Amino acid sequence: MSWDLYHSRSERLAAEGGVAARSGNREAAEELYRKAAEAESEALDYVPRSKSRTVGITTVSAVALWYKGNELLRAEKLAHQQLASGELPEFAQVQIRELLTLIWTTKSAERTGVRFVPGDVLVSVKGGNVVYGGAPLDLIIQKVEGVQAVLLRTVEMLLGRQFRRHGGPPADIQSMFRPWLFQAPASSYQFAVRVQEPAQMDLWESDRPKVDQITHKFFEVLHASATDPEGQLEAIVPNKDYREAFVNLSRNLAPTGKTFERLDVRDAGAPTVIVASFQPDTRQELNAVLRRSRPAKSRAATDVPDTVRGTLRALHLDQDWLEVTTSNDPQEHVKIEQAGEALDDVVGPMVNKLVSVSVLRRGKKLIYQDIELDE
Repeated sequence: MSWDLYHSRSERLAAEGGVAARSGNREAAEELYRKAAEAESEALDYVPRSKSRTVGITTVSAVALWYKGNELLRAEKLAHQQLASGELPEFAQVQIRELLTLIWTTKSAERTGVRFVPGDVLVSVKGGNVVYGGAPLDLIIQKVEGVQAVLLRTVEMLLGRQFRRHGGPPADIQSMFRPWLFQAPASSYQFAVRVQEPAQMDLWESDRPKVDQITHKFFEVLHASATDPEGQLEAIVPNKDYREAFVNLSRNLAPTGKTFERLDVRDAGAPTVIVASFQPDTRQELNAVLRRSRPAKSRAATDVPDTVRGTLRALHLDQDWLEVTTSNDPQEHVKIEQAGEALDDVVGPMVNKLVSVSVLRRGKKLIYQDIELDE
């Protein structure tokens, strides 16, 4: 036998495990992942120690597969053995420590009876004001809220809930599918997010396949939003309202380049692959998509496009308005009308933050067009 043969077998079994996981057959998926981990662990024995990169890639793959197969002790043991060997390249050491953090938190949560849906989201923020292991608190809170909003919208879509324009997620969604935040080993700055499985899963048994697809669908949505928001995203999210919501929420994740430069999303169970990467040009593309998809409002000949910059102080979307305290000197408190089309989970986190609001000036009135955070 050889590394090639064992590694190829592992890749095939892991791919079959992914298919089983996406179909909602968790038991079959975990069994296939365990077999894939066995094959990858065997492959590791055939790698010459001089090929450090191959050693690193194979080690990360084997530990991740044991973890996805719910063999936490075997994953932890292999991780510690390989770290202690001193043979892993730096990139593999970082990814192994990320996996160890997930293993430890999973074991800790299971001792308290908490279980999570399959899949772990790892988010890293880089560049600008972000330093190794640290970032401005308000920036991270914004991005955590943004990731949570996409996850909860994904749950609502998968469970066939009516599209929600105003208000928060339904009470059962909020209580049963609670996102958790976990620390992750220091990189530029990163955090991990997991979705708690309903405590009474038997009440959701008919929806088990959909529940098990939450994280996978989340990754699909963000990947399509970052790479092909007008093609691939339409195939993944046929509902126009949900699709536009995901584009808006994805834009909130993307940087302007003023505070930070890049946000990457990875599946912590496959840490070598970036699922979605958001950069300033991604934000510009999402802005263009939103402009093209937005129905044109009736405009008078005297309407003048303008931008209002300042702090979002108040909003009442049911009554169709929001209020901004401008950054001008002297400051003004301006009311912007016809804002009811904005989504609560897009605009809500912007309250008391600097924003940039695109408007039409119609005499003394300001007519809402779009809103973004102004970092």
